[in-house]
Order: sequence, then C-alpha cells, then structure tokens
Amino acid sequence: MIATARQLFLNVNTRLTENVATRDSLEERFFCSLHMSNGVYKRTWAGRLGDVDQILITEFQRLDVVPKTFLDVAVSSGVSTINWFESLQRAGLRPSMTATDLTMTVYLLRLFRWLHVLVEKEGFPLQYDVFGLAWRPRCRIRFYIFGNGFLTMLWHILYQIMVRRFDVMTRLKFLKGNPPPIDDPVIKAQIKLVTYQLRDNKDIELLDDDITKPTPPNLRSRFEVIRAANILNQTYFSAQQLREAVRNLRDRLVGAGAFLVIVRTEETGINHGSVLRLGDNGSFEVLARVGRGSEIEDIVLSI
Repeated sequence: MIATARQLFLNVNTRLTENVATRDSLEERFFCSLHMSNGVYKRTWAGRLGDVDQILITEFQRLDVVPKTFLDVAVSSGVSTINWFESLQRAGLRPSMTATDLTMTVYLLRLFRWLHVLVEKEGFPLQYDVFGLAWRPRCRIRFYIFGNGFLTMLWHILYQIMVRRFDVMTRLKFLKGNPPPIDDPVIKAQIKLVTYQLRDNKDIELLDDDITKPTPPNLRSRFEVIRAANILNQTYFSAQQLREAVRNLRDRLVGAGAFLVIVRTEETGINHGSVLRLGDNGSFEVLARVGRGSEIEDIVLSI
C-alpha cells in the first residue's frame, strides 16, 4: 500500500499514521514511489550514513573545533538529515542546520472532490489521489495487464484538461514557492516534501536549492560544514558540472577552516566518501576518507 500525500501531510486519515512504525513504513514507500521531473527517486533509508557522521565527529574532536552551522544538500526525504542532526547533538554539539533539495516545496491540487494531484512547483505531477487511493503518474509495465496503464492515462488526461481550465501553471508561477491563498479553489496546500521528523523539527531550516546554480545571497558564506551525500557523482553530472557544483558549495562555506563532506552509498549499502577542509588559499585538503574515498575527490582537489 502507498499512502497518499493527503494522508501523510494533511492527516486526512489519522488512523493510518497513529503508530510511529507504521507511519515510518508508509513514508518510506511513499517517497520511493515518487519519480521526480529530473528522473530521480526520493529513495533513502535511516542509518545509511552513520559511519560518515562518526568519522566527521572524530575529526571535529581531533581538531578541537565546535562548528555550529551545518548544511545538508540534496536531502531527498530527509531521513539521513535527522540522523545526522541527532548524532551531532549526542556528540555535544548544538547544530543550527539547513536542509535543502532541488524539490523541497510541492503543492497539492484539488481538481475534483475525488481527484487530488501532488505536483512540483512547475506543475509536474508526482501522485494522483483518486478516491483516496494513490496512483503513480507513470504506470509500471507489469501492471498494464490489469488495466492500470489505461486508468493512469485517464487520470493524466483529466489532469491536463483541468490544468488548462483552471490555468494552474500561471497560479503556480505566481506563488513563487510561497503558500497559496486560503481561498484558492485549486491549490489547496503547500507541502515540504520531507519526512515528518524533519518538518516537525523547529531547529532545521528547509529550503529549495539547486547546487548546480550560483549561490543565492541567503546561503552565501554561511556554513561551517556542508554535506553532499549521493548527489555529486559521475553518474549524474559531467566533470565540468561537478566542478561548478563544488565551487557553488565552496561559496556557501564561511571560509578557511570550513568542512565539505562528499559521499556516495553503493547498492550494497557501503559508503565511500571524503572529508575535506577549506584552506586559506581557497583550495581543499583531505582530512579523512570513508571506504575508498569520494569518486570525485580529484576534481575537488583541483579547484
């Protein structure tokens, strides 16, 4: 069973989310079902980066530093962000943390009483909620034999018709990522697309951010520690794009002495990453490695 966005984010059916273990399980399946417009899924799991977190804390202790400002980029569902935040607290730190993702803010549309659609800010559909049942916008081939493909196509056609009728794209563009008016007849809610553990944590700021684009003013020279997990790799980006992304992350660091953590998790669950520190000359040096180290370590060191 895949929960709908209304059930998880708007508590339409509280019975489903009363039990913490049940809610965690529903959330995991919900996020894994989302196929984003950039082609990636919001797949992650708790405890994935525990060894990375511990190595970083060990470096803080070795260097006798107590960072306060932390940035976790491309956080997906945010489960690993919560794990990191809590591990820092257990180590005696008081982190002020910001979590960002390319698609942090989404919206819930009500097109009919029985049809709701979860969409990205530009209107890309992520989930159809039909009579309280979740439908993926992209039907898996093995389900076509049951007629799911035809129904998915029907929901998509209805969505396109209603988008034009209500001029949804213009409405979304006008919002610029802000909450909709209370009396909006179509856009019923703004949603931060992360786990409830992150949404309910008042000490963690949630922002939309694209690390391949120039650093926005509100993030420039702001963080003592940045972690980029499962985002900066040669599968997603070219070498030139990776250089630009690392430069953008450097712009987000406070300056010399700040830390950058780049890590990737293999399908086996094993992490490979590098803990780097920014020098006075604006270049990075490696402090520690997890597994084989980051696959883009040479690119980072060349900047």
